This record gives sequence, C-alpha cells and structure tokens, in this order.
Amino acid sequence: MRFQFQCGVLLCLLFCVGTVTGQQSSSQEKMKVVMVPRAIGLVTVAYQPDCPLQFENVSLLGALEGGGITNYDLRNRGTKSIRSFTVGESTGSTWGWDSRYQGPVPPGELVPQGGENWIQIVPLTKELREKLKLQGPMQGMLVLMITRVEFTDGTVYEDEAVYKAMRSYMDDLQSKLSLLESLKNKPK
Repeated sequence: MRFQFQCGVLLCLLFCVGTVTGQQSSSQEKMKVVMVPRAIGLVTVAYQPDCPLQFENVSLLGALEGGGITNYDLRNRGTKSIRSFTVGESTGSTWGWDSRYQGPVPPGELVPQGGENWIQIVPLTKELREKLKLQGPMQGMLVLMITRVEFTDGTVYEDEAVYKAMRSYMDDLQSKLSLLESLKNKPK
C-alpha cells in the first residue's frame, strides 16, 4: 500500500511542482500522474537513526493537470506498536495518522493506507516533459522526516526540534534565493 499525500511548494529553485488537493473527482476518475525524474525533482529522507518509522519506495509524482504529490510507504521498524505519528516536509507541509481508524501498526508492518488508490501513473513522454516543464537542470529538492511517533504504551519518539531547525534553514535559503532572483531580474 502506498501513501499519496498533498505536498506543499517552495517556488523558485527549491521545488518544481505545485500543490494538488489529493481528492478524487466526483466522477471517481483517477488523477493521472507521471514519475518526476530524480534529476529534476529530488525527494530525500532525513537521516533519523533512532526513528521507529522508515520511508520506503519514495517518489515524486507530477499531476498532468498541474501540481505534485509525494508517494511512499512507511514501515514500523521499531519494537513497539505505533498508535499515531506525524510526517513533516521541508516545504512546511505536515500530516498525521492515528490508529483510531485502522488499528495500531505492529513492529515490522507497513502503515495501512485508508481509502482507494486515486492515482494512475502514466508514462513520461517527451510531450508531457514539455507540458509539465520536467526538463533542464534540477528544479528542486524535498526533504521528508518523521516529527513525532506515539506508541501504544504511551511513550513518544520526537524529532520536532530538528524539523524546526531544518524548516528555518530552508526558509532562510528560499529567502536568499528569492532575493538573488529579484536582483538578477532588476532592470539595469
């Protein structure tokens, strides 16, 4: 099972695709997406040696109608069952999962995905590369990390301080890149 969640956007040079709502249309049609080449948009996972959740099968998908989503599995690599958790992205987007709806995640198991699969991956053709502007140099990088995990025994794993530090760094970098871009475009 895979997670497909809305991802936020850092425009300019940090990220190449916009935001999609992640909702199926009323006609139950699947959203058509392409795999974004890693040389264009790179999704990375923060090094968290003590984190009980592990990202697997990570990819970035670009929607044909515009926008993008991250796609990944999460596995409990710890020794205790997980009740809930929060994932953070370098864009500032966060989302959470709670076992009230699907039960706890035992050690070694993948976090269950709720609902039906609402995407359809289509081949990335030359025409789609041009339409989606998925060509040229790398346009952005997205960092994923687990910010908090609550176990069924009430104990907690937390990495919020590192997440906030990363976000602050990325925001500062984005500000500098935006300033540099505005200076480059300033009339002489």
